[in-house]
Amino acid sequence: MDVLDTVGASLMDVARRDFWWMAWNTVLAWIPVALALLVFRTGRGVYVQSRSPVWWAGVVLFVLFLPNAPYVVTDLVHLREDIHFVGDGPVVTTVLPVYTALIVSGFLAYHFALAEVGRFLVGSGLSRWRIPALIGLHLLCAIGIFLGRWVRLNSWEPVVQPRTSLDRILLAFSWSWAPAAIAVLFVVTGLGHFVTKAVVEDTIDTTRRAIVWMRTA
Repeated sequence: MDVLDTVGASLMDVARRDFWWMAWNTVLAWIPVALALLVFRTGRGVYVQSRSPVWWAGVVLFVLFLPNAPYVVTDLVHLREDIHFVGDGPVVTTVLPVYTALIVSGFLAYHFALAEVGRFLVGSGLSRWRIPALIGLHLLCAIGIFLGRWVRLNSWEPVVQPRTSLDRILLAFSWSWAPAAIAVLFVVTGLGHFVTKAVVEDTIDTTRRAIVWMRTA
């Protein structure tokens, strides 16, 4: 019981310490899912067919907020600080589960948002653009994550402060290591999405087979 008490106390301490910024980043990560449902669907699973200016504005807003989902992986920069905070406490059963939950949540949101885009393209007869669109969104997200982490650019700032945002973006791109950082983030984002997609689809397939087996047993 002493071990469980120690783990529980340390876990609560880490959760209280990181609650607000993790909760905020989680909310931002799931906003693209809500936007995808609003932009690409008209309701009851029917996908949008018209392309009005308002719809295009929604697409732009979706793209601006999408990097918030995979962005959570860069929150690992806080991991070392939390490990020091725990001190001699149990890191594996306290700090790591909290960060794992944050990152898994972010990539789940990323997968669901991109799945909506893919279904929209298929439903619109644009299946051939599904893979290019996916790769393009990975690249845009890598750029967005880079700008968010290195110059602290928020998703809404290009809309409300376009001139200031442009200056900060140009400043960030002037860094000689910017292309390398974006390339690494592109790989991490794409790999994270690939793994998440595989796990989600395998889980859904396994669940369906289990349901069929129980019905026929």
